[in-house]
Amino acid sequence: MFLSRNKFPGRGLLTAMLTFPLAFPGVVVGFMVILLAGRQGLIGQISQKLFDENLVFAYSMAGLFLGYLYFSIPRVILTVMAAAEKLDPKLEEAARSLGASPWRVIVDVLVPGLKPALISAGAICFATSMGAFGTAFTLATRINVLPITIYTEFTNYANFATAASLSIALGVLTWLVLNLARTFAGSTVAAAA
Repeated sequence: MFLSRNKFPGRGLLTAMLTFPLAFPGVVVGFMVILLAGRQGLIGQISQKLFDENLVFAYSMAGLFLGYLYFSIPRVILTVMAAAEKLDPKLEEAARSLGASPWRVIVDVLVPGLKPALISAGAICFATSMGAFGTAFTLATRINVLPITIYTEFTNYANFATAASLSIALGVLTWLVLNLARTFAGSTVAAAA
């Protein structure tokens, strides 16, 4: 909301920096998480100096989540910014003039107005996470995630039937979630997803 409604020096640069992960393939995002939270990462070095313990979580579920989160930030920002620009500020003004607190304005005006964009952004993030092979390949060394399992079954074991079955299951699951998002958000998600 802030980025869509306020013009200030550096706004374009800030938006570009927030959407920068769109330019990175998943492997690069995974490598950046390793540089931050790997065995010799920045977070581990800081925690070693502060607490005398090397904090490493790049190869855990937390590291994978961080990678997917970073990969998804621009998709959410761009989707919600576009919807926020279309929201009529007069609705918020009307709610305030009728005595609504700032919290009530958010809950009763902004969230319902942004609901289709929020659901759409969630669906886009889910779909890209399901197919973000590079991030999972880099970070999920100790975690069984479906894209890596499909890859392993296909390349290491030549188990084509299992790989195909898992691929179809992944596709059907993604399709079902996207359909649910369309149902809950209305027709506006169909164009976004």
